[in-house]
Amino acid sequence: MKPRLSVWSIAVLSLALAAAAPGDDGLAKSDDVAAKAMAISISQNCLDCHNSRKTRGGLDLSKLPLDLADPGSRARWIQIHDRIQKGEMPPDPEDLPAEDRKTLVALLGAGIGAADLAEVVANGRGPMRRLNREEYENNLRDLLQLPNLDIRDMLPEDRSQNGFNKSARALDISRVQLAAYLDAADTALRAAMAGGEQPPAQTRYEAPATKLFPSATTFGNREAMFYARDSKMLPLKELDLVEVRKSDRHDPNVEMALFRSASWPYFGYPHGFVAKIAGDYQVRFFARAVLQIEGFQLVPAAKSAPMTFRARAPSGADVSGDVRATGGIMDIAPEGREYETTVRLRAGETFEYSLLGLPVPVALNVNNGPPTYRYPPFPKGGQPGVAFRSIEITGPISPQEWPPASHRVLFDELPIRNASSSRGELPVEIISADPKRDAVRLFRRFAQLAAREPVPEDALPFYEKLILRQIDEGAPFAEAMLAGYKAFLCSGHFLYLREPVRADDHQAIASRLSHFLSNSRPDAALAARARAGEMRNAEVLRAETDRLIDNPAFDRFVENFTDYWLDLKDLKRDAPDIRLYPEYRLDDYLIESLGAETRAFFTAMVRENLPATAMVASDFVFVNDRLSMHYGIAPVEGSRMRKVALPKSSPYGGLLTQGAVLRVTSNGTTTSPVIRGAWIMTRIMGEPPPPPPPSVPAVEPDIRGAKTIRDLLAMHTKSKTCAACHARFDPVGLALENFDIMGAWRDRYRGLEKGDRVTGIDRAGHDFAYTMAGPVDSAGTLLDGRSFKNIVDLKAILAGNPRQLARNLLRQFTVYATGSPVRFSDRAEIEAILDECQPSGYRVRDLLRGFVRSRIFLGQAGCLASASHRPSIP
Repeated sequence: MKPRLSVWSIAVLSLALAAAAPGDDGLAKSDDVAAKAMAISISQNCLDCHNSRKTRGGLDLSKLPLDLADPGSRARWIQIHDRIQKGEMPPDPEDLPAEDRKTLVALLGAGIGAADLAEVVANGRGPMRRLNREEYENNLRDLLQLPNLDIRDMLPEDRSQNGFNKSARALDISRVQLAAYLDAADTALRAAMAGGEQPPAQTRYEAPATKLFPSATTFGNREAMFYARDSKMLPLKELDLVEVRKSDRHDPNVEMALFRSASWPYFGYPHGFVAKIAGDYQVRFFARAVLQIEGFQLVPAAKSAPMTFRARAPSGADVSGDVRATGGIMDIAPEGREYETTVRLRAGETFEYSLLGLPVPVALNVNNGPPTYRYPPFPKGGQPGVAFRSIEITGPISPQEWPPASHRVLFDELPIRNASSSRGELPVEIISADPKRDAVRLFRRFAQLAAREPVPEDALPFYEKLILRQIDEGAPFAEAMLAGYKAFLCSGHFLYLREPVRADDHQAIASRLSHFLSNSRPDAALAARARAGEMRNAEVLRAETDRLIDNPAFDRFVENFTDYWLDLKDLKRDAPDIRLYPEYRLDDYLIESLGAETRAFFTAMVRENLPATAMVASDFVFVNDRLSMHYGIAPVEGSRMRKVALPKSSPYGGLLTQGAVLRVTSNGTTTSPVIRGAWIMTRIMGEPPPPPPPSVPAVEPDIRGAKTIRDLLAMHTKSKTCAACHARFDPVGLALENFDIMGAWRDRYRGLEKGDRVTGIDRAGHDFAYTMAGPVDSAGTLLDGRSFKNIVDLKAILAGNPRQLARNLLRQFTVYATGSPVRFSDRAEIEAILDECQPSGYRVRDLLRGFVRSRIFLGQAGCLASASHRPSIP
């Protein structure tokens, strides 16, 4: 016999539901009969498994209060509502007829929604939030006009919550963090100041080929690098090279030919060049793409060769220190010509040549002997490389005006002079006839520039007193000003973003929009719109949204959004297992190309207003030379990502089959349908599975090749409870089993023991051996009974639910833009946006435009809150 609620419990539940249901005035009112019917329905259909004796899922409905004003209690009732709505509770559909379920969901949803909306009206959707470290760096870059400012890594890494590093509740602040922000602000302010009364003198470094490498050879032996004349190796030994440099008798017809990628061990930089002053340096060099053929001879390459430079200290191969790419990627053509780029160097740094996608010889210690290097076998036709003839380096490049614009942000047009050594650490002194008057004027000017919203008049004297006290104590004028500036840059006026709550919160909306779509403060055009009070005008919002999407700063949004939504920040987390995947060893060019592909794809989804279904099924990909080879499609030339149409039979297209997604859902050694399936359902479909029970071991694929992944999953899901949950996502992951850890197609698994043996020499010059084990079976059946044979079939199934794909994307936008997760009272607003976008196929730019005009984005006081006030999307 099923347990039943007591008459007293039913009465309490009825009264609680009556108090929670919304009336005409938005307050709590309801039909007592309907509320009582819901209470009886819950009693009859739910209490059998959720009572004081049986607490399935830890839920005892007989003791759960229905105080919907309490966030904790409301959260539990939201879970109950959602499980009833999805048909998961009660699990047997016959226990709750469809019409009764619909009534129960509607009544419970109305009560929860009214209580949640009342909290939003009273307190806003969420708390104000701190700028994360990327936003703080970008704000300082834009404010101080220092586009290359690098202070992010001075700040502690931000915690993430709800999938992003923009969650208000995770972006707390401690004394340690505040100290780091003060240090970062100080570094930025000092970098903004002029480095002297005059701009730094430029130096010029010119070098022929025999000064383009520190030594006569490099790791990998002659096959990796040699000097050539008339396209034939010039057998220069180390002593010969020393003599050439000493006598300065350089042959202008000699080339330095390089055939390996820059990685440890490596130290390929110009001989004798070091940047004495930090800054931008112009680099001109003459080069051509070549092939090395037998006998150390050079012939013109059949296609271009990609390369970049890497800034680093001039040290040996075993001590590289901080190494970072600079100057962008250049495609070197087979025809020799001059190239030009700009590299960013710190004082004491040089730069090394970094050819992309080439072998990286690594030391072999045979029988514990000394290190030796073996170059891998050449590809058919010869080994690609680049031959350099000369280089010219000029810098640092000074701005056209002096003092620079960054200095004038701090000190306006006050004159400067070189500082004396006794006057502090700053390179210049600021000349002021009336220091105290200038101090107040400059600070108020700076506060107006720095603050994204008007600063209350009563907040300014605190900073002014700080500056004036330092001047009274004898501090140099510039040091006193920097102290006040630094304090302001770490105050709530600069460090925090506020939730729009009032009808006149135009600056708060502008800041939210700019930090959403450019990850930084409003630019001049957007700030002007905010000051004019236009940020609740639908046409202005659309125009500014479109302008920011088309602006180069939109790349900031794309990078940070995909870093967290799609986990691209984890692309380099697990190195490929060189036992099973030797072809991926030390292939940074492939990994970087994978990230660039996904970012280019998502950018196109927004800018080209593609339908949401493109996330799972598109008839095109973005590829460069490396990715076209990786995916086995028609080859393209060059490092630039370009849109390429796919044949109908291709398994690629959409996010699911992009190498970056398949990379971050693998561990470097094996693929797991469990992990991939759960990831896809969570990140792409927005239907996350419940967390796994405690102490349940993960499914570990058999890298020996003896058992198939299906056998292992069958063993893992013997329990009905496990099987029911895994049925939600395992089939999705199985459809992706034709893709290896980096997204390349495979028909068979790799192993180390069972199967056909494959041997060779890898990119590092090391022997490898693995086996081709059992065949891949990517067929499956979803929880709802629909079956598929392969990934193409699955894509068609998932694309058949475009509204859910679009709904998930709106939810991701909500968390990212507002710093708060989707609330229950937001759901109706999201559905209204979806209704507007449905006729055009839920196109992504339309979704974003609709979201920006919503109450969720604009705040509860937004005049565009209701669908009746929201202009339609043409």
